[in-house]
Amino acid sequence: MDKLRLDRLKQKAWSMIDSKEYEQALGLFNECVSADPDNLTHLVEKGVALYKMKRVEEAIATFDQVLARSPQQILAYNNKARALIDLGREQEAMLCYRTVLSFAPDHARTWFRTAQLMQRMQVFEKALACYDEAIRLDPKDAETWHGRGTLALECGDPIAAIADFEQAIELQHKYFEAMRDRVRALMDSGRLGDAKTAINELMRLKPKNTEVELIYGELLLALKDHQGALGSFESIIGREKDCAAAWDGKGRALRALGQEERGLLNCGTAAMIKQHYDEALRLFDSAIAANPNYAEAWSNKGVLLAKMKRHTDAVDAYQRSLAIAPAAVPVMNNLALLLYNDLGRKEEGLKWFRESIRYEPQRWFQLPSEIRTAIDALNTKGSAQKSR
Repeated sequence: MDKLRLDRLKQKAWSMIDSKEYEQALGLFNECVSADPDNLTHLVEKGVALYKMKRVEEAIATFDQVLARSPQQILAYNNKARALIDLGREQEAMLCYRTVLSFAPDHARTWFRTAQLMQRMQVFEKALACYDEAIRLDPKDAETWHGRGTLALECGDPIAAIADFEQAIELQHKYFEAMRDRVRALMDSGRLGDAKTAINELMRLKPKNTEVELIYGELLLALKDHQGALGSFESIIGREKDCAAAWDGKGRALRALGQEERGLLNCGTAAMIKQHYDEALRLFDSAIAANPNYAEAWSNKGVLLAKMKRHTDAVDAYQRSLAIAPAAVPVMNNLALLLYNDLGRKEEGLKWFRESIRYEPQRWFQLPSEIRTAIDALNTKGSAQKSR
């Protein structure tokens, strides 16, 4: 098979990887390997494809096939290291990088990857030395400057981090990650006005970006613009209801505005999303202590207790919520589901389903057919008892 045909096959295979047609893509990579077995690039690309398919162990085995035939194949070593890191096998990954540097000591990219791994392992002095060596070998690699900046920021030196991020941005115009982390470094160094100018530029570059909006909300909190921060966090929640950081930010903004129980409720919601259930329970209880008639706090506590498998306590929490806000249909529905599905108190659950339908008749059509049939039977039973 000629080179042009092989290139087209691989291009098609990568398109299939992008569209998640994994098995068909793998078939095309195998066809390339069979047609041109002496070209190890095809086998390396097959390994990368397996890695992207989350078949990490198979990817490592494929890279090992390459290395058995070509022990100085840098690309195979570096991709194998990346796969090993994903499996938490950092020491084995480090061995891959050290092997490359033993026969290719001027390979800047491997020094960079080694630095990243050292930083991940919190061996910070060695990580810095590796970043410096990578920069010495390739001073125009923006990603390496950015990496060294993240290390400085992690080590509590935002001034050094700002200089590195600015160097990265100078080398690569509109380098999003460097621009984003520069804002964080400016905030950490107390340069809040400069941070606001920088993040406005970032928001023009990537409007409606959740990561940027979260930083913007934190910046507004630091500037004591609590109402603005609240709006920023609420905008995120409107798009991504499970964004724990936005719920937590909203909670802190509300507390700063003097709305203590609402703030505690939102912080508790963030903890619940992160599955920090004990912390969430403490925050919901604090919200209830601040306002015992806070129906939403009782309801959220019910949701949390159900997640913790404390079903009887969850029923009590839902009932406390409904005693305060008797027309809260979502709470009725949650209570009905808990009674019917988890506690075996089916008739009691059906009565709450029926009550929720009384307030919102369209809910009838959203119920499973089994429950609609059971409610009809309950209604018929009730009518027969009344006629006696």
